[in-house]
Amino acid sequence: MNPQGVFYGVGVGPGDPELLTLKAVRVLQGIDAVAVPRAGAEKESLAYAIAREFIPVQARVLELVFPMTRETRRLEQGWKEAAARIQALLEQGKNTAFLTVGDPMLYSTYIYIFQRIQEAGYSVETVPGIPSFCAAAAAAGFPLAEGDDRLALVPWNREQALQGEALQPFSSLALLKVSSDLEGIIEMLAETGFLQRSMLVSRCGHEDERIVTDLASLKGSAVPYFSLILARKETP
Repeated sequence: MNPQGVFYGVGVGPGDPELLTLKAVRVLQGIDAVAVPRAGAEKESLAYAIAREFIPVQARVLELVFPMTRETRRLEQGWKEAAARIQALLEQGKNTAFLTVGDPMLYSTYIYIFQRIQEAGYSVETVPGIPSFCAAAAAAGFPLAEGDDRLALVPWNREQALQGEALQPFSSLALLKVSSDLEGIIEMLAETGFLQRSMLVSRCGHEDERIVTDLASLKGSAVPYFSLILARKETP
């Protein structure tokens, strides 16, 4: 009987393969299988595209399609099925890595798979990756926080949009998932004193990376899904 394989969660950063950590590269070069998350059957996995050059050619590629929905029942079913397929590989003694853009423990599908695999008693190791907002700040030369500044990290949801008083304690903002409500975000930034020192970063780490410092110029336009906004409060 083969010993159980180890399950690895590997953060591959926002887009540039050179931003993978040495540990991530070492783990990937020694795996037997790689679990590749996809948002749809017809869509290529961004995480796999970033890490492909570090994965052994003989490694088995397990494609996992997760539904793009907020419906809890469908999400739970998708996570359950994915965990079961990964467990089957682990039972065969195959060390298996789950790839995730950015960091595995930050707004990642990996979290839901990790919880199930860990609860089932398998050995799990999580390898951190560079989060998109940190890479974006570096690319744009945008200090996120200094001294006693408070930084708010917010995944934007137009149904649960933040009010001005909620942002009062913060000096800086990193807003994720901004493509669905860009105009609403621009209005919020203007009302709360963050607009003049804000910028949008799209496709950070990719060849088509774009940095826009005049957010008002984006009104009425669409931006890529992988876009975020960095902002600092205007000083009196």
